[in-house]
Amino acid sequence: MGAAEAPRGSPRAATGRDAGELVRLRHAMFRDMAGTGSAARPREVDGTEWYGAAERELAARMGVGSLAAFVVDDPDSRSPRLIGCAVAQLIGRLPGPGFSTGLSGELSSVYVELPHRGVGRGTELVRAALHWFDLTGCEVVDLHATPDSERIYRALGFEPPASSALRRLHPDLAR
Repeated sequence: MGAAEAPRGSPRAATGRDAGELVRLRHAMFRDMAGTGSAARPREVDGTEWYGAAERELAARMGVGSLAAFVVDDPDSRSPRLIGCAVAQLIGRLPGPGFSTGLSGELSSVYVELPHRGVGRGTELVRAALHWFDLTGCEVVDLHATPDSERIYRALGFEPPASSALRRLHPDLAR
């Protein structure tokens, strides 16, 4: 087994060749979130016009090391098919008190297909991403949790930030 390979069913680092499958899983995550009321833009959840841009961005950012994705291959499929993923992105911020480098991260697109949930794959994916963040020197990692996933993140050391997170959409998107 090569350095980039992992036993089937275990997380491995994604490559640019996985970008299409990562986008497919990301879209499945948004659809699930819309079904539970957790999606920010549920009316747009079925659109696929963003697929090409997302695939290119994933491949490009993985190529320069500012983003890493961790995936689980479908152990029952002969073709390249993923059943879970987690995306880790580095974000450069200004250093400040307690954060000497300003290097922070965002964990997103953590998703495991329904038939493969409940056996720890999501936790394994998050641990792989956190290990990568630690290796990069990332000082703080942020994420947005759904009610169903919050207990997993808390068990791995995540806690609510001291400040409230707010969001503003570009006026053209807010319509």
